[in-house]
Amino acid sequence: MSSIDISAALPPGADYPDIPFDGDFSFRCGGCGNCCRKRNDIVLSGLDLWRLAGRLGLPTELVIASFGKKVTGSSSRIPVIRLMPRKDTGNCPFLTARSGCAVHSHKPLVCALYPLGQSIEIFPGIDPSKESDRRKAIHYFSQDTGCSGEKVTLSLREYLAGFAIEEREELDLRWARDCLALSSRVKGLEKRLRPIEMKYLQRKIERALYLDYDSETDFAPQYEQNIAELERVLCKLEGDTSSLQTDERCT
Repeated sequence: MSSIDISAALPPGADYPDIPFDGDFSFRCGGCGNCCRKRNDIVLSGLDLWRLAGRLGLPTELVIASFGKKVTGSSSRIPVIRLMPRKDTGNCPFLTARSGCAVHSHKPLVCALYPLGQSIEIFPGIDPSKESDRRKAIHYFSQDTGCSGEKVTLSLREYLAGFAIEEREELDLRWARDCLALSSRVKGLEKRLRPIEMKYLQRKIERALYLDYDSETDFAPQYEQNIAELERVLCKLEGDTSSLQTDERCT
């Protein structure tokens, strides 16, 4: 699975127009659970992993060991966590015998969105805390489910509210912004660091993005602290004044 990365490429040859934030969209769903079968491309963000850890009552590292796998992003060159299908069925490890989801209220963003997809555009000076910037950066589009079930029509706002997706947009945008900047810096460091130093850096990134979280404590402050600590590591390795955040500088 060398093509797995923090973001997925859309299949070529299809048009994916944005759905207006106050617009409607339609899809078909028979409740069969086929969208959860034979999938090995479900990638987790740090927030997704933290939510699953809370739902399962397990440390994040054990959630990865039990249900996921860490790979290095084929393009981003940073650690990526994906759900691993069950070995006996090839299906999502959380798909139940009745085609339900065992972690429905805490499912990963990509699963909660489906049949919607989400794309994010990062621009200079972006501020995830500003709703105006979030509306410029985050776009939603519909995907063909290939299902012959009942046709459902919903407003985009109504659909997003079902999984509190709009409420997590700020964190998801911060994650995308930080991962993009981190990817650029890692690619630069790969050119001059020794393998043992890169291994050290990748472990530090893995801990900052995914592992060093208490599921009983709010995600956002832990994320801020982890990113700040990772910034110090990066600055030391780079030995210059570049910065992971667009509004910070190494000191």
